[in-house]
Amino acid sequence: MQIESHGNGIQSVLFTRAADGNHISSAQLAEFAEALDAVLATPGLKAVVLAGEGRHFCAGRVGLRGLTSAAEVQDDLNLILGVNDRLRHSPVPFIAAIEGKALGFGCGFSTQCDIAIAGENAVFALPEMSHRLPPLIVLSYFAKFVPFKRAFELALTSREFGAAEAKEIGILTEIVPDGRAFERALAFARQVAALDAQSVTMLRSFSRRVAGLSDATEAQNAVATMAIALAARAH
Repeated sequence: MQIESHGNGIQSVLFTRAADGNHISSAQLAEFAEALDAVLATPGLKAVVLAGEGRHFCAGRVGLRGLTSAAEVQDDLNLILGVNDRLRHSPVPFIAAIEGKALGFGCGFSTQCDIAIAGENAVFALPEMSHRLPPLIVLSYFAKFVPFKRAFELALTSREFGAAEAKEIGILTEIVPDGRAFERALAFARQVAALDAQSVTMLRSFSRRVAGLSDATEAQNAVATMAIALAARAH
């Protein structure tokens, strides 16, 4: 992970495994949580921009292999909930700058951000079912952004979809020419930074609560359900 300050209370965090599409391992999820802790502790923080190094945002999560007990699987999956909790409890907006692939975890995390800006040829997918894994954690919040039938279809089929469809169904805020997402995200962050910070925090907290995004109960249920099922499959 790479953290960079852009002045006026704006911080960015980059996924930095460009050689493999910015896949994120369990160890890197823990590193991501630590990076978010450091950023969220920044005095005078106004906005956080998330992006990927190179051509892609994040091509997905690679979980630990060889886990055989429900407790082990749950610990691994809880790393996802850990970074989601940082976003959920942030006092400032998260702005995703998406280029290339945003698959699995990349699709889910960018969906949760308050603002999501993508290059016109960005590609999204929830590919878990193609690996015999139901994306329950993602669906614990995905269907709060996306109409139910579309959310279920995307989860069921694992199909890829483009930026135009992502904007139509509520995942994206804005589409820009390829290569311009990070620049536009920083410009949007500067707009946020110019507003009254207390009012922005109040608006974010209230809006997410009204939208049903402040409660992690269903995500926790998803982890518990998946842990039992995956452990049983390992035997």
